[in-house]
Amino acid sequence: MVSTEQLINDCVLFQSVTPEEMDELLDQAETEDFPEGVRILDEGNSTRYLWIIQRGTCEVRKQLSNGDEQTLTELGPLSIFGEMSFFKPAPHSASVVATSDVSIVRIPWNNFDQLLKAGVSGAQKVVYNTVRIMSDRLRTMDKWSAEMVESCGTKTKNAEWHEFRSKLYSDWQF
Repeated sequence: MVSTEQLINDCVLFQSVTPEEMDELLDQAETEDFPEGVRILDEGNSTRYLWIIQRGTCEVRKQLSNGDEQTLTELGPLSIFGEMSFFKPAPHSASVVATSDVSIVRIPWNNFDQLLKAGVSGAQKVVYNTVRIMSDRLRTMDKWSAEMVESCGTKTKNAEWHEFRSKLYSDWQF
């Protein structure tokens, strides 16, 4: 099991959180164990938790149009997931499946929102760190998507990709 000190020192989500702030956050958290093979999150469902893996591994899987699932990544200890639905209610964009026995800590949105409204600095640091994590993920996905289009696309496909990307970053209202 990951210690509070390890969460603070090694989990990007808790970067710059003090031990006292961490205790305040963990007071609002829940813990749960999942056996290997269990679907922790199902694509299309919606829950508002921020999940942190303490022990074990999970796969993030995306459903394909033919019904198969594609593994997007493997997550290990100190990885987080569920952040998109946590901060903006929406169906999960992928499933998370335990690939070993897993212990997690999860923070429910209602508890976290109370901390934010109270001005708790640890909660504010978590929001800031989540934005950094999501920015890194978006940057990686943008690079990967552009490389995919460039490597297997025609000029028309490349033009469509660049138009989509332009709209994504400038025209769309969220």
